[in-house]
Amino acid sequence: MFEELRTYILPNLIPGNSKLLVAVSGGPDSMALGHILWRYMREDPAQGISLVISHIHHGVRKESDQELELVREMAERWEVPCRIHRFDSIGYAQAMGKSFEEAAREWRYARWREDMREDGCTLLATAHHLGDQAETILYRLLRGSGAAGLTGIYPSRDSIIRPLLTFTKADIFRYCDQEGLPYAIDQTNRQPIYVRNRIRLELIPLLERDYNPRLQEALGRMGELLRWDEDYLAQQVEKAWNVYALNGQQAIGLKPAVFNEPAAILSRLLRYAAMIVTGERRGLSYAYITRIMSSQGKSGWKQDLPGLTVKINEEGIWFCNKVQAIEKDSKPSFSDISLELGKRVKIPGYEAEITLLTEKEFKLAEEGLRDSDNEVAIFDQELLIQTQGRLMCRTRRQGDKMWFPGVGHKALKKVFQEGKISAFRRSKLPLVAVGDEVLWIPGLRQSGLWPPQKGSSKVYCMITATNWEF
Repeated sequence: MFEELRTYILPNLIPGNSKLLVAVSGGPDSMALGHILWRYMREDPAQGISLVISHIHHGVRKESDQELELVREMAERWEVPCRIHRFDSIGYAQAMGKSFEEAAREWRYARWREDMREDGCTLLATAHHLGDQAETILYRLLRGSGAAGLTGIYPSRDSIIRPLLTFTKADIFRYCDQEGLPYAIDQTNRQPIYVRNRIRLELIPLLERDYNPRLQEALGRMGELLRWDEDYLAQQVEKAWNVYALNGQQAIGLKPAVFNEPAAILSRLLRYAAMIVTGERRGLSYAYITRIMSSQGKSGWKQDLPGLTVKINEEGIWFCNKVQAIEKDSKPSFSDISLELGKRVKIPGYEAEITLLTEKEFKLAEEGLRDSDNEVAIFDQELLIQTQGRLMCRTRRQGDKMWFPGVGHKALKKVFQEGKISAFRRSKLPLVAVGDEVLWIPGLRQSGLWPPQKGSSKVYCMITATNWEF
C-alpha cells in the first residue's frame, strides 16, 4: 500500500515544499494516513514537505479523551506539531438548527481552514477511503443526483487531498497491523442511526452479497469515469460561456443561439448563469432548469424562480436578481463588519455603533446610555465563541435565513414579510449573522439560535443610535 502511494499517488497530490494539515481523529483511517504522510516526509527530506496534525474532540463519547491522548502521543513521537480543539458538537448542532452530522462537519472544516491559515499550510489531507466513496455515490444516487453528483469525492479539490480514496477499509486495517499502529474504533459508526450509516452497514453489504462482491471497486471506477466526463464538459462549458455570455445592468444574459446547444451544455450554462446571479453554488434544481429549457428560447417568456427572475427577449435570455432589482435605488449596503467582544464599531452610513459586551460591561454601558436609542440581543457566550470569528454585522444577501424553535428555518424574505418591512427598507437594515444564518434583525426579531443557557455567561450585542431610522 505504501509503495503504491509513494510511487504513483502522493507525488501527484503533494508538490514539493508543501506544508500539510492532516486531520487525525484517532481512528484507523486517519492514523494510517498520518503515518503514511510522516513516512513520505521522512523518506526524502529534500522534498521540503512538513506536517501539522489537527485533532477535534467533539465532546460526545467517553472514549474521546483517550483518542485525544492517542493522537497527541503519536504527534509527539513523530515530532510533528499537533493542534487540539474541543467543542460542544451537540450544543452547536442544536444552536445551528442542523443535524449533528451536518453541523459537526461544518464546524470541522471551518476550524481546519483556520488552522491552515494560522500555520501557513497549503493542503489539508483527510482519510476518506474507497468505502466512503461508494457510500457517497450511493447516497447521492438515492437522492436523484445528476452526473456531477455521481462523480463522488474528488481525490484533490480546493486544497484538500484524499490520498487513500482508492484503498479499501481492509487495506487500511492491514497497513495498521503491519506497522503496529494503535487506533481507536468509534462505535457510533456501527450504529444504523444516520442514513449514511445505514448505507454503509446495511445497503452496501446487501449489494455485495447478492449482486456484486466488488461493488465498492465498481462504484469507485464509475465515479472516476464520470469525473473524466465532468472535467471535459467543464472545459466545453467554459468555451461556450465565452461565446454566449451577455452582461447587462442588474442581470446576466446568454445569446438566443444558446438554445441550439446540446442539453448537456445548455443545462450547465443555465445553471451557471443562475449561480452567478443568486450566489447559490448548486444553482437551480433540475425542475427549474428543464422549465427554462422547455421555453425553447421564445421571446416574451418570463418566469419567477427562487431568488431570481428569468426572462427572454430578442437579445437573449436574462437572469435578474430580485434582491438587486429592489435595491437598485436604495442606500448601498456596507461591507461585512467583524464583531468581537469589547470592540465598538460604527455602522457605515448610519448614526449608530454596534458592540459585543459581557454582562458586567453591558450594565456599565447601559447606565451611561439612558438617553440613547438602544437595541439589544442576548446570546450564550460559550456558543457564540464557537463561531470562531465569523460573527458579522452586515446587510442582507441571497440565501439568508433565520431559525425559530418549533418552526425551523425561515427565509429572511418571509421574516421581513411577517414584520411588514417594505422591500425598499429590507436592503438597508443592519443584520447580525454567521454565514447565511441571521441571528438578529435589530428592531425586529432575534432568531432562536444561541439563546442564553441556564447558568452560563451571557453576551449582549448592543446597537446604540442617535437617530434610529434604518
